[in-house]
Amino acid sequence: MELIDWNNKDWKNKENGDFIFDLANITEKTFDITAEKWSKVIVNADRGVEKNQLRNFYDKVLELEEKVINATDGEFESKVLPFIKMLNSKVAYAKNKQQGSVNEAFVIFMREAISQIKNKETFTNFRFLFEAILGFFEKEDIKKVGYDRAKRKNIVDCKKSIFFIKQNKDKVICKGK
Repeated sequence: MELIDWNNKDWKNKENGDFIFDLANITEKTFDITAEKWSKVIVNADRGVEKNQLRNFYDKVLELEEKVINATDGEFESKVLPFIKMLNSKVAYAKNKQQGSVNEAFVIFMREAISQIKNKETFTNFRFLFEAILGFFEKEDIKKVGYDRAKRKNIVDCKKSIFFIKQNKDKVICKGK
């Protein structure tokens, strides 16, 4: 996978559109390429998100799935959808609390996904996409070999390190390219 440039603020055009997903019209890349790229950014951009925190939110989605399965279409809209939309506030709280446990990438992903949930099918597709993101969970592997005090950067063995996020690689001095 090439380095992901997350600083491109126009997120819908990032990575040749690989971050774009439509929960009403999933494609062959939705649970593969799109999920993998979102996973790499959520896990590694800024301070990253730990797997247990992602799992906590996924567990909330699974709890909602129980309600979705048992609801009629009318009940879904009136009794379940408001609680799905409430996930946005839970994500915002997790980001804003001191030592926030989620990053901006996760907030953006959740807002975009939750805004697309209109019925049982789009909720189910959201659940599958979230599951795929968890499946692709992988922290960048950065092998430090020293520190440059003048530049205030870690020196990293780039032959042995894995980088997904361009900005993370830009923060270090690479040895052994």
